[in-house]
Amino acid sequence: MKKHILFVLPYLNQGGTEKQALSLIEGLRDRYTISLIAPDGKGAPQFRALPIRQREFTRWEFNFFKGVSELIKGIKDIHAEQAIDLVHVHGAHELMAAVRLALGKVPIIFTVHGYHGYSAEFSYRMSCWFSNRFANQVISVCEAEYKTLKELGMDTKKLHLIYNGVSEATLDSQKSTKIAERFNLDPTSQIILGTAARLNEAKGLTYLLKAFAALTPSPSPTGRGEQDLRLVIAGTGELETSLKQEAQDLGIGDRVIFTGYQDDLPNLMSLFDIFVLPSLQEACSLACAEAMSQAKPVVGTCVGGIAEQVSDRQTGFIVNPRDPDGLAARLIELINDPDLRDRFAKNGYARYRQLFSSKMMLDKTAALYENCRA
Repeated sequence: MKKHILFVLPYLNQGGTEKQALSLIEGLRDRYTISLIAPDGKGAPQFRALPIRQREFTRWEFNFFKGVSELIKGIKDIHAEQAIDLVHVHGAHELMAAVRLALGKVPIIFTVHGYHGYSAEFSYRMSCWFSNRFANQVISVCEAEYKTLKELGMDTKKLHLIYNGVSEATLDSQKSTKIAERFNLDPTSQIILGTAARLNEAKGLTYLLKAFAALTPSPSPTGRGEQDLRLVIAGTGELETSLKQEAQDLGIGDRVIFTGYQDDLPNLMSLFDIFVLPSLQEACSLACAEAMSQAKPVVGTCVGGIAEQVSDRQTGFIVNPRDPDGLAARLIELINDPDLRDRFAKNGYARYRQLFSSKMMLDKTAALYENCRA
């Protein structure tokens, strides 16, 4: 009988934590029996469509006592249907305490997906505290976070580095064409810069807008004025209204396209000439890995795991966060040098295959499942 793995998530929104967990479930279902317990949310339909055993519980921040009791009962119900061999908790270290209450000594693996905001250091410290007490093994998705966790007291005998991985997308030229038409994009005549992120402070998008406003590209090869530039920002979040207003205030509102959340990000990303990641805080960016899998040159900031994904001056450029002038300078260099874009693109794809493929992530995670003992 296949080993039974229970996935526990604190929410089902549309972020990187859910996307990575979904990739693991889809990629490992042939090797293991997988169950899921998680609250409802905007990202739930993709999970609910999976042919796996599932339960829901109330998000703890909405109703702590109800959420705890529902989580424990849900775990016990799943365990009664088929004995759980291992639990994989994602993103919320506090959930491990409830798992331990429900299942006793059943092994727990915890993946740290990165923390943002002013409370990030406190959250990392709490992850160390909970992991040292309840987790049998811990996954860090980038070396930068591995070092942070180690410095803050994580038991390094439990700690493992497994980069987030993505599959190469199967692109559809007709779908890409429809997306281009929808957003008035023309890859044949425009140079398209793009990013995909939650529209919040941690993603540094205000600095990308300032950098884009400062771009002064060389004349178009056709001799008809300057090159036609577009900036595409895919995602939603609390800063959407203010970022749109900032684009208008900077005089670039007609050349910046806010697409909202995109179910078909790969076909949108296929239109990009350059992928930009101006984050102020980041772990291992799935969007960056997806861009590399499509052989896109990347300009990213030297925070978190971005510098591990992007090899500076080999697959793209690494710049300082909160530095729109520095970001603009590197973007101009790429915009004006198509040969450099091509070189970075090819090198980036090779780096993706080496470090950030879905197969690499799945195989390393499965090996950890096999070796994890109570």
